[in-house]
Amino acid sequence: MDEEQDLNEIKQEKAAKIIYVAIAVIITVTMAVSVITAVNRRNKKDKLPLPDETTVSDTVKQGGTASLPHILTPPKPDKTTEDTKAPVKNDPPATVPPQTEPVTDAPDHSADAPASTERVYTVPVRGSVIKDYTMDMPVFSVTMNDYRVHNGMDLHASVGDPVCAFTDGVVSKIYSDPMMGQTVVIDHGDGLSSVYQNLQVVLPDKIAEGAEVSSGDVIGAVGETALIECAEASHLHFCIMKDGRYEAPSDYLGPVYAEE
Repeated sequence: MDEEQDLNEIKQEKAAKIIYVAIAVIITVTMAVSVITAVNRRNKKDKLPLPDETTVSDTVKQGGTASLPHILTPPKPDKTTEDTKAPVKNDPPATVPPQTEPVTDAPDHSADAPASTERVYTVPVRGSVIKDYTMDMPVFSVTMNDYRVHNGMDLHASVGDPVCAFTDGVVSKIYSDPMMGQTVVIDHGDGLSSVYQNLQVVLPDKIAEGAEVSSGDVIGAVGETALIECAEASHLHFCIMKDGRYEAPSDYLGPVYAEE
């Protein structure tokens, strides 16, 4: 009787082991299929590699200047037009006392004064605006599924498209923002700076902190590094700051930002 019980117990243990092995095999196969499916889906998604492995064009590697729309400094509002609209008083002309000394012409120093130079602004990438600057009215974020302000201008462009300096300046910062990805900041003087985000990790060889750049010089390429905007179409996140405060890029680029 004891022998039969021992045999039954051995048979039950073997059956249990077989069941456990079968379950383990099923789980392993299921996990393998899931991983393979996920990899295939990722490979098929636009057939783009990861941001740090994205192929960088020679234009981006070597720097140089890209052919993008240029915009001259927008004219400042002329306050004299407002002054001319003010009512004019019809006061009698003031009497001028006779001059006792001959009048000599004042010396002309206009030739000594430096000629005023206009800034040339370059549209950073060739693409349409898919989300504009708005710090007063929150807009919907597809990635975060909520409404929030937008401190810059999102210019649509393909991953790998060259990104150019907004105007002459010096590269002041290069860093990886936890939310907005690879970032380059250019100081243009007079408290004006421009910020380029969602860039590829790889930058042109000459782009480093302290490097001087001219309007239209290639400073990087559009990437996919901005986690907080990863669900949006591929784009450059472009900001303008004046004296430490964000300003609308359209104030500098005008109503027509770029062409498709």
